Amino acid sequence: MADYSEKLILLVEKRTKLHPDDPGIQMIWHEMVDILKENEQRTIAFFNQCEEKDLYWLSEIFEDLSSELQSRSFIDCLLQLQEKYPNLDMEQDIEYAIQSIQE
Repeated sequence: MADYSEKLILLVEKRTKLHPDDPGIQMIWHEMVDILKENEQRTIAFFNQCEEKDLYWLSEIFEDLSSELQSRSFIDCLLQLQEKYPNLDMEQDIEYAIQSIQE
């Protein structure tokens, strides 16, 4: 799990350094989604041990990840993270994750 977490945190750090208009953001998002969609349990464990500042940046891909996972467990994870970090506005992310299952 250490390599997995380290790789994702490095991607987050790379993302934080990019200008909001940088097209490289899309590439980083795709890479993160590809890593996170491979194993839902590992992904949820990773999110549960993330710091708030990293989750802030990772939340950019929650919509894409919801589409890939289409999972009640992922929704529960987002709900728990919202409770743990009330400063992160994840209401839309949670709503989208719920809709992705219902479609």
